[in-house]
Amino acid sequence: MSFKQDSKIDFPKWPIYDENDVNALVDVIKSGKWWCGSPGVHEGENVWSFQEEFARFQEVKDCIAVSNGTVAIEAALMALDVGLGDEVIVSDYTFVASASAIIATNAVPIFCDIHPESLVMDVSKIESLITERTKAIIPVHLGGNPVEMDKLMEIAKANNLSVVEDCSHAHGSRYKGKRVGTWGDAGTFSFQASKILTSGEGGAIICNSDILADKIYSYIDCGRRKNDYFYNHYSYGTNYRMGEFQAAILREQLKKLPAQHKLRNKNAIFFRDKLISIDGIQVMKLTPGTNECGYYIFPIAFEPEKFRGLTKEEFYKKLNDNKIPTDDCYPPLHSLHCFKEIKLKKDIDYSKANWGGKKSDDKNFPVVSDIYSRSVEFPHEMLLTSDYELNLVVEYIRSLK
Repeated sequence: MSFKQDSKIDFPKWPIYDENDVNALVDVIKSGKWWCGSPGVHEGENVWSFQEEFARFQEVKDCIAVSNGTVAIEAALMALDVGLGDEVIVSDYTFVASASAIIATNAVPIFCDIHPESLVMDVSKIESLITERTKAIIPVHLGGNPVEMDKLMEIAKANNLSVVEDCSHAHGSRYKGKRVGTWGDAGTFSFQASKILTSGEGGAIICNSDILADKIYSYIDCGRRKNDYFYNHYSYGTNYRMGEFQAAILREQLKKLPAQHKLRNKNAIFFRDKLISIDGIQVMKLTPGTNECGYYIFPIAFEPEKFRGLTKEEFYKKLNDNKIPTDDCYPPLHSLHCFKEIKLKKDIDYSKANWGGKKSDDKNFPVVSDIYSRSVEFPHEMLLTSDYELNLVVEYIRSLK
């Protein structure tokens, strides 16, 4: 079976845009107001309006737009006073930014293995990683799949730890009735080019505390205070502001997101049920209590012995060669050169971390190492197609047995 022989296959291209997106950009250009200004003296209006609109979508009080999702995590940690010598527990199965943002604060990431079915942070392993140096936890909602936030928050409260949810995959995800990003002290989002809400680059931080929101704003806008004199700088900060071009696109893309979100969730059920009918295929299992899932990616794991001994590389290549858009999953953080070889910040003591050198051996992170060795992922735009195309994907995978 080969998709190349089927002219009806036409997976959506991402991003999806229309004349409204184009006109929004043209309007910003013609306005001559290409940056947002300050809370007290607005230049453009798109950043300020997007913050309000995204906060409503995420059902939260405060939103601070920033230049990307990496600095969103950094800014939230800095506002929560994470810094030199502190440890921050984070999932081992995520993009490097979830940990590099910790490094940026001069703190030390501690990697937590994942649950073998949900593929997100295994909350039962968190307590064993807590030390007197632990300051915060970053649960990563991989593929939009929520971490068990109620249980995680109990652990965090009992140990006086801050929680920053990495929601870069999870726009619109809901767990036990609450949007992800609203369980912890703060939630961070990415609007990078491949994300389900995108402006090419961009990010946001949400929270329900005006005090924390003001601290985050001050950090991302050069240490300023809201509505104060522009050249007063009260604390260390930097410039992580979002621009008007990104915000204008995001406002239009946000209008499209609810319908896309609904379709992804509907098609994911169909796709999952078909895939798990194939012996040897494992699909990411939604965490019990999940009401909605962002589905930024749709990861699957396969058992090589049930697919004629195909290696991961061979499995991946066959899918892509047959017009099925397929990506590699994230290599576990413990295996990345920068952590394994400890090529990070100068003069920071990483010796007590649970990675580096021999500590980065896969045997110390058995679940994520196993899953990564035999998994691939499909991009979210595949879930914006029809049952027909999704069923063809399923049947092609079945033909590899």
